[in-house]
Amino acid sequence: MRILLTTLSVIFISFQAFSQKVDFLNIYSPAMKKEVKTLVIRPTSSTGKTIPTVYILHGYTGYPKRTLTQDIPALQALSKEMKMIFVLPDGNYDSWYVDSEKTNSKYETFVAKELVEYVQNHYKSDPSKTAIMGWSMGGHGALYIGARHQNTFAAIGSICGVIDFRPFGKDYGVTKTLGDHPEDWKDYTAISQIEKLKNSQQQILISCGTEDVLIVQNRKLHEQLLLLKIPHIYEERPGEHNAAYWSKAAITQIFQFNQFFTNHE
Repeated sequence: MRILLTTLSVIFISFQAFSQKVDFLNIYSPAMKKEVKTLVIRPTSSTGKTIPTVYILHGYTGYPKRTLTQDIPALQALSKEMKMIFVLPDGNYDSWYVDSEKTNSKYETFVAKELVEYVQNHYKSDPSKTAIMGWSMGGHGALYIGARHQNTFAAIGSICGVIDFRPFGKDYGVTKTLGDHPEDWKDYTAISQIEKLKNSQQQILISCGTEDVLIVQNRKLHEQLLLLKIPHIYEERPGEHNAAYWSKAAITQIFQFNQFFTNHE
């Protein structure tokens, strides 16, 4: 792993001066009857072929521009190096990327259907090489949506993911979306969707810092995946629940996505 991280650092330094094309979009969601701010990072040059696409979900309180400037600042360089499209939707601060029956929050539908359809219609996105990843709330969203839409996402990456928000959900906006009764939240948690992955052909990547408050949840997820014999790559490394950790872990997962897609050509 040290060798891999060293290589990644060199690549970032070498390409950080290059500016990829960044589209600032307002994409209309029919399900929510509103526009959703979305950034699309793409290579400026193209061979005319379709290329891999990674949907990147931000954490609680995050937003797409901060993803680009603070959370994963290497994205523009990686888009050029990996020849990938990165799609960064706004998760509305605390949507948890679920469809709520109590409100008009339909972020699962937006990300998995409306946004994917828009990107595939407007960009050279390869439908067979599509991944979803995120950190914290976005890690939850990637696992939750990825498990429920296996025909759409060939790979899933969770970094410092909230695997089960019920122990502390009232402090992080869950009540606004799902109501005041935690007993009604179970089916909206990432952990509740794991059994759907039993026969999945997806690449599944899990990463968490050893000092992260969510390490226990992520270790339990790893154990459950092993128990269910679901193939996955699990990684721990020193780090806390912050951008210093997920900015590096995200680079690693993007390289793993690239290798996975290359091996399945």
